[in-house]
Amino acid sequence: MRLTLVAVLAALSLAAQEPGPATIGGGQQDPAATARGKKLFAPTCGFCHGEDARGRSGPDLVRSAVVLDDVKGNLLGEFLRTGRPQKGMPAFALGASAVSDLAAFLHSQTHAAADRFSYVIKGVVTGDPRAGQAIFEGAGKCATCHSPTGDLAHIAGKYAPVDLQYRLLVPPSGENEPGKHTPPPPEVTVTLPSGQSVSGMLVFADEFDVGLRNSSGWYRSYSRVGSKVQIRDPLAFHRESLRTRTDAEMHDLLAYLETLK
Repeated sequence: MRLTLVAVLAALSLAAQEPGPATIGGGQQDPAATARGKKLFAPTCGFCHGEDARGRSGPDLVRSAVVLDDVKGNLLGEFLRTGRPQKGMPAFALGASAVSDLAAFLHSQTHAAADRFSYVIKGVVTGDPRAGQAIFEGAGKCATCHSPTGDLAHIAGKYAPVDLQYRLLVPPSGENEPGKHTPPPPEVTVTLPSGQSVSGMLVFADEFDVGLRNSSGWYRSYSRVGSKVQIRDPLAFHRESLRTRTDAEMHDLLAYLETLK
């Protein structure tokens, strides 16, 4: 996972708008100050701490106690004026406005690291769409149940690549996405030693017991000892194919599905 960084030009274009979200280091983010701080940080500090402040030859400043405890540059300014000569960090004579801008940038980085909703997964689509189409229409037998102009029409426009990949690897059923166009959940029929048969939606099954929900909504469980259990899973072929397809083939399939805009 990579963190989304605020681009300088984008931040400058937001300078006249309302401040951004609150930061860990006190107050609201000022997009203009954050952009100025990033521009100052890269040539001044980036060679040691990395352009994103996450460390290179020098330490990770996003986790620095000085940065985390700082409020609008009150600790950062003194730290920069003093430096740490014994650890190879020189002192910096910066004005109050420059310190404030640096603090805004560093606090934006700590905020991004703490906010899990700022994470963006990139680089998911790496396969060959033509190879994926060949699998879809051929060996994968996907076309026996699905159609790029039917149930999968415009699917890439409905889901982000990472969500589409998840649905490909963990196909939803009618049980976990009720009301949507998804396969129904597995059904099970239990024939008891007495000869009586009970059917319903499969809820649970292991080598000892099986649980189902009947048409009236009641949950029932039965021992498999002496009983005959028949499970009808509409996704059984899909799950089996996941065990036989290689990682490269799954990436190719995803790349093909991404063409169905």
